[in-house]
Order: sequence, then structure tokens, then C-alpha cells
Amino acid sequence: MSIVKSEDSRKWINSFVAVLSILAGFVSIRFLDQMSEWFDLEAKINHFLMVSQGVGIVIGLVTFIAVIKNKNASTHMQEVFDELVKVVWPDRDSVIKVTIGIIIGVSIVSSILVGIDFSFQKILELIY
Repeated sequence: MSIVKSEDSRKWINSFVAVLSILAGFVSIRFLDQMSEWFDLEAKINHFLMVSQGVGIVIGLVTFIAVIKNKNASTHMQEVFDELVKVVWPDRDSVIKVTIGIIIGVSIVSSILVGIDFSFQKILELIY
């Protein structure tokens, strides 16, 4: 059962690029804030907060437009989406069984390592 339908490709790709653009804008705003702390830009630039947020919005928009207009990026994302449509996701019961198995396995291995650690600790206490 696939969660993603092939007719929704443009919607998913645009959503992904929008999230990417928002992330680029956020990172640029945080970068400018860090530069502001280092170089005291608030005192040197009037309305620095508005300027930094404006730069973040512009960078986000430029990122969105650049990725959408780039043919290589568009075809690559379409190919990735086409492969994602082919994925068969496991059902709930198999996910629960595998998760329980992993929890049991990790518990066994961790208890063995705790036992070995405890043993070495006691041996070293006897020696020293």
C-alpha cells in the first residue's frame, strides 16, 4: 500500500521546495543574527531586524524560484517522486512485530555489555 499517489507529484514537489525555501530563509536570518552579535550590526544598520528578516524572505523566494525553474532539479525531483510512489510500506502489524524484536535484541545486547562492564570493574577493583 503506497501512501503517495502518482497524480499528486506536482503538489508534493512544490511542498518540498517550499519547505526547502523556508529552511534557507530561516538559516539566512539566523546567520545574520549571529553576524549581528559578532559585529554589533544593530548599532550600525537602522531597523536591522526588518532588514535581516527581509533578506531571509528574499533568499527564500530566490531559492524557491531557482529550484523550480532549474530543469535538472525538477527532473531529479520528479524521478525521486516516481521512485517514492513505487515504495510498498509495511502494514501496522509487521512494524509492531519488528519494533518489539528490535527492543528485545537491544535489551539483550545491552545487558550483556553491562555484565561485561561490571565484571571488568570488579576485576580491576581486585587488582588495584
